[in-house]
Amino acid sequence: MLKTLQTIVVAGALLFAGQCFAVDMTGKVVEVLDGDTLTFESNDGRLFRVRLKEVDAPEPGQTFGRQATQFVETLLKGKSVRVKISSVDRYDRAIAVLILPDGRVLNRELVSHGLAWHYRVHFPVDPALRALEYQAWKQNAGLWVDPSVVPPWEFRREKGARKPPPADPSAMDYNGIFDYGLIGNPDTKLFLWPDCQGYPEDSRGFAVFGSELHAQKSGFKQSPGCSRPES
Repeated sequence: MLKTLQTIVVAGALLFAGQCFAVDMTGKVVEVLDGDTLTFESNDGRLFRVRLKEVDAPEPGQTFGRQATQFVETLLKGKSVRVKISSVDRYDRAIAVLILPDGRVLNRELVSHGLAWHYRVHFPVDPALRALEYQAWKQNAGLWVDPSVVPPWEFRREKGARKPPPADPSAMDYNGIFDYGLIGNPDTKLFLWPDCQGYPEDSRGFAVFGSELHAQKSGFKQSPGCSRPES
């Protein structure tokens, strides 16, 4: 196990050091850790810890977390797949799109079946994933059957703390939950998004908001020259 982990870290470090941000490899998945993270072995024997790009599946302790993992295991079992790596994150995970033998994209399959969120961390976002997620939401597919569903990034931050569900499911702030990284300076009472000038590298001590409306109701105003990223 130690050797395997070392191989994964070394492979990730080499990928990063070489600035290889458009790597296309064929191989097999040897381990599924959860719905969006897996271990991939290339045909030349290299191991990579892969984090699926632009999707965030429910955590193992969340509703539909186990289903998401099983869904991925079933799709990948015994199959040769392609991974298209675009970057490496700070945890040495290869951020990638995974393509199945029949051409389907695992990232999109998870979202379309309601087993993962479209993780809109960076802009511009993938319009295909956005459309698939919207359709899954409209059809109450998978995790969307629960109007008070907690996004996995909030689950990780709040250890599963849930907000009271709205009286009417249609009242859910569907757009507001995607304001990733929206924070407020408690001294100036101004809020800003990650792309705004003056966004701190260390946001400890700042207020964290789920939406612009949330920030405004908390007494914060938009920082001058800072606008919401277009999605």
